[in-house]
Amino acid sequence: MKTHVIPDWLRHLLLRSVAHRYYTPLVSAIAFVATLTFSFPFVAVLIPAVLLAPRRWKSLGLSTGVASGCGASALVAIIQQLGSGFVFTRYPELARAPAWQTASDWLQDWGLLALMVIAGSPMPQTPALFVCALANVAPLGIMVAVGIGKTLKYLALSWATARYPARFIRYD
Repeated sequence: MKTHVIPDWLRHLLLRSVAHRYYTPLVSAIAFVATLTFSFPFVAVLIPAVLLAPRRWKSLGLSTGVASGCGASALVAIIQQLGSGFVFTRYPELARAPAWQTASDWLQDWGLLALMVIAGSPMPQTPALFVCALANVAPLGIMVAVGIGKTLKYLALSWATARYPARFIRYD
């Protein structure tokens, strides 16, 4: 089983659109949806996207970071509307997860600065977003914190991918 391969439909979509001017907005839309649905790690899309268009690393890093911030804000707004009952009914193990406890402690001590650090690090941000949603943190603050954290992370990763592509290509 190859777990490092992105789905065929997504690979074909990136390949077909790389030469067009809407490539960066398309990759940004994927970042928004990936953050909103927390269905897959967006980095698995960002690296191939930059490998396909290494000269666009800056625009890809900036726009996908902003799109992730917007997706996180939308996710928090949705969770706030659904309430804590929905979260704990769908994810009963969440409150016992170590990531939940870490995110909760960090957010309690540092506020949105902790969310920015979590968003910019390899740590999972979804538990932190759930904690923020249940604590009724303003979605605008979440958008800014996650947007800054993800933009810094994605810019660094995009730069490294464009500059040293051999490190990001897996040879079987």
